[in-house]
Amino acid sequence: MTSIRNRAESLRWSTKRSRRAVLSAVCVTALALTSACGSDSSDDDGGTSTSVKYSVTSPLVPPQLPPYVGPLVTGKDFGLDMKRDNLQVLNDTPSALQLLLSGKIQATSAAFIGFLKARESQDQLRTFCPVQGTTSGQIVSVNPKVTTMNDLFDKSVRVLVESPGGPNDYFMSLGMRAAGLDKTSEDLPNTKIVEDQEQRLSALLAGNADVGAVWDYDVPKLEKKFGADNVKVLFSFTDSPTVYLSFVSSKKWLDDNPETAAKFCASVLEANKKITADLDLYKKTIAEYATGKPSDDIIEAVWNTAHKTPSMWPSSGGLERDIVEPVIDYAVQSGLIKEKLTYDDIIAEQPYLDALELLKNK
Repeated sequence: MTSIRNRAESLRWSTKRSRRAVLSAVCVTALALTSACGSDSSDDDGGTSTSVKYSVTSPLVPPQLPPYVGPLVTGKDFGLDMKRDNLQVLNDTPSALQLLLSGKIQATSAAFIGFLKARESQDQLRTFCPVQGTTSGQIVSVNPKVTTMNDLFDKSVRVLVESPGGPNDYFMSLGMRAAGLDKTSEDLPNTKIVEDQEQRLSALLAGNADVGAVWDYDVPKLEKKFGADNVKVLFSFTDSPTVYLSFVSSKKWLDDNPETAAKFCASVLEANKKITADLDLYKKTIAEYATGKPSDDIIEAVWNTAHKTPSMWPSSGGLERDIVEPVIDYAVQSGLIKEKLTYDDIIAEQPYLDALELLKNK
C-alpha cells in the first residue's frame, strides 16, 4: 500500500494533458520485427481439437474474470483444447499488441477505445469478439462540495484520470455527456494521470485527490474513511453500456483460422452466459483463476451487478454497428484518432456472427 501511495503522490498535477501515441508506436515497432502476423495454429479439417494462445491486458480481477477465462471454462464445448498456459496475463495493451503482431499469441484483450488508436496506424488489427460492454466502475467524489459532474470543472477540484484512450477516460467523458455537458475529460482543468483502479483508490483514501474512478465494491472503503455523507457516486459505468473491452487479432490469423476464431469467441460468450446465471459457478471460477483472493462480499457484489447488467458480461451481442459507431465518432471528435475509421475497417464481423450462430445451434 505504501509503494502505491507514494507512486500516486509523486505524480504532478497537470492543467493540460497531451495525447500519447504509445499503442501506435508499439505496433510500428512490432511490424519492424515481423513481416506478417503469423500463427502457430490453423483450422484443422481432421476433426481434432485446436488451441489458441491469447493474452489479457489486466489482472484477473472479479469484474473481468468470466470473459477473460471464458475459453478455458467452455472452450471444450466448442472443440477447443484450452489449458491454463494458453492464457498469458499482462499489465498493458502495448505489450500484448507486440506479442500479437509478432505471432507469439493469436488474440488479446484490449480496451476498445485504445484499440482504435492502435488500429489507425496498423491495418492488420481487427476486433472480432466482445469482452465487456461495461464494467462495475464508478466515478466517485470524496469531497462533499463536489456533487455533480459539472463540479469537476472547478480548478480547485483534483480529478484522477487515465491516459487519453484509456477506457476509464472514455467513461469519464460518457459521464459528462450523461450530465448534459458538451465536454470530455480533456477539458478538465486539474487532473492527474493514474492508470490503475487500485492506485486511484489509494490516492483517494490518502486524501491526494477529490474524484476518481474505482470499482463499485471499493466505495464502502471510501465511505468508511470519509463518512458516507461525504462520498458521492457521480456516475456508474453500467449506466452507459458501450464497447468497453474486446478481443483483438490480426486480419491474417482471422482469415486463416475463421472456424477457430468463431469457436474462441463462442466460448467467451458462452462462459459469460453460464456464469451470469450461476453464482456458484462464478465462485468456482474465481477460486480457480482469480488474481488474489477476493472476499465473498466482493464476489457477490460483482455478480449481482453483472446479473442485472447484461452488457457487463455479454452473451448474445456487443459488436453491432449501433454500439460500435458512436465510439468511433467519439474517438474522432475528441482527437484520439485523426480520421474516421469505418465499422468494416475495425471489426472482423464474420467470426463474431459465426460465434453467435454456434451458440444458437448449441
